[in-house]
Amino acid sequence: MGFLDKLRGAPKEEATAAAPGPGGEREITIEPITRIEGHLGVHAKLDTGAKKVTDAYAYSPMFRGFEIILVGREPSEAPMITQRACGVCPVPHGLASVNAVDQAYGVSPPPMGVLLRDFVHGAEQLYDAQLGVLNLEGPDYSEVAVKKFNPDWWGEAEKTKASRSDVHGFATIADIMTALNPLAGELYLRSLLVQKAGHNMAAIFGAKHPHVHTFVPGGLAKINLSASDIESYLTLLMRHVAFTKELVTATDDLLNFVLAQGYADVGAREINLCSVGSYNDPEAYSENYEDMTDWGRKRLVSPGVILNGELVTTDLVEFNAGVREFIGRGWYSSEWEQEVKTDPAGNEIAYEHPWNKRTIPEPGEYGKWGSKYTWVTSPRWNNWKGDGKNNVLELGPLARMWATAKAGLVPASTGSSLKFELPAAVIPGFKYAAKMEFEWKIPAKPNAVERVRARAYYHAYSAYCITGLVMQALEFMKAGKTKVWTPYEKPKEGIGFGAVEAMRGSCLHWCVMKDGVIHNYQYHAPTTWNASGRDPEEKPGPYEQALIQSPITEAGDPAAWKGVDIVRTIRSFDPCMGCAVAVHIGDRIVKRELLPYATPE
Repeated sequence: MGFLDKLRGAPKEEATAAAPGPGGEREITIEPITRIEGHLGVHAKLDTGAKKVTDAYAYSPMFRGFEIILVGREPSEAPMITQRACGVCPVPHGLASVNAVDQAYGVSPPPMGVLLRDFVHGAEQLYDAQLGVLNLEGPDYSEVAVKKFNPDWWGEAEKTKASRSDVHGFATIADIMTALNPLAGELYLRSLLVQKAGHNMAAIFGAKHPHVHTFVPGGLAKINLSASDIESYLTLLMRHVAFTKELVTATDDLLNFVLAQGYADVGAREINLCSVGSYNDPEAYSENYEDMTDWGRKRLVSPGVILNGELVTTDLVEFNAGVREFIGRGWYSSEWEQEVKTDPAGNEIAYEHPWNKRTIPEPGEYGKWGSKYTWVTSPRWNNWKGDGKNNVLELGPLARMWATAKAGLVPASTGSSLKFELPAAVIPGFKYAAKMEFEWKIPAKPNAVERVRARAYYHAYSAYCITGLVMQALEFMKAGKTKVWTPYEKPKEGIGFGAVEAMRGSCLHWCVMKDGVIHNYQYHAPTTWNASGRDPEEKPGPYEQALIQSPITEAGDPAAWKGVDIVRTIRSFDPCMGCAVAVHIGDRIVKRELLPYATPE
């Protein structure tokens, strides 16, 4: 294997899945599951008699090195460069990055600049949520998939009436499943059309999408802001307001049916969750590090760390001080210098904190599950004000809806749910025009089904939040508060932390500036946490935890199982985008067999 192959972590062509052994044991490798931000694979051990996953290893076989590329550059270049980490969700990288650079430079945007940044971010969240639910996760429960992998479900689905057909228009659960067929179903195709509105909304204030051009330290590069810009944005927003009523009700009906088939334990794991929040109070946001505690709690999506079901903090400063990035089973060196010992608030910063951590690749051999096996590190959160233990946290829509519902910091929070209302939206081509009340309730536990449901509700909650921010922007226009950028003089040294919610979870950026250039830069995509491997305490990452002891519902001969429940579990986290699935079975590679892109006969 050459050096480039080692950097990619390319699997050897002769890699095989183990044949069934005593007691019905079998091993299966599924790779790739996603092709965004590097490939993703899962190696799982199955007990075919008990129909359970007994062990699992999630791994990424691609190295990228953005953090190395950034060293020595102007910090103001980071928001542009780091967006290239992803073509599906570039904006949260750009926004977290520019927030970190705001702190490093010591400059706060004007309130309108804060709002317009969030308009771009919100537009991407709206397009990305339905992309996940209807185009990336929904097909796993489509007619095509269910008939092939869970045929007993199909007959029951044909007989089961959809309780919210008055909103979404589908008479039975089978009709919803048919509407999710890839490249053919009504919901699948309608989602693609509505997503265009999200891209266009982002481009109004971002100049283009993906990879917006207007995020700059101190605000937004937007000349001659007018009320018509905001009105155009609002017009497109109302398409999402109309469509989310169909999205949420159809998703609810489908997932309630799936749970009734005995799916509650598939993809289940402990209630250890994290959100850093989004959608700022424009008059509270500040570049001052110590102020994060206050303005973080004023976000419309609340920050929060939940351990064993209990909310332990809503403080972004406390959260940042507790972040640890262990190399774990990653193909990296863990030897670097501890240069940052305290944060700007005086809290102790650990050797493994991203302000200290360096990206030093050490390519290794593929498939060594007892040793290093992935290009993903092992981020953990240390409960430094509590028991001092490191915790495996799940990120994503489920985590942020849970934290926001539990924290009680926003009007929609009840402590056990989020209740909010969306206005009437009379838009040609959409099925339900009346205003509608939503309530997302905290479920019993995280699992594959509830992650998808939370993503659908987060689309609706984002529409609700952004509608309110648009009204605030129009009030600012009337008051003449149209300034979008604050001039500044760049210092020689600075440090910053930026944190926002991407669709798949918390997006975190850290910048250390010396002599006017980037001395160290680290970032975590949500998948960095969710796809992490074993840490120094041998704790599996969230994907791995969700798979271990997860039931297998797939029908047919165990020797022919393709791993549909494994894929449903991983895709419930929405690891960026699943373009194709290749399953390594023995010495064969079966391409696109899991979800054939064809209309059923």
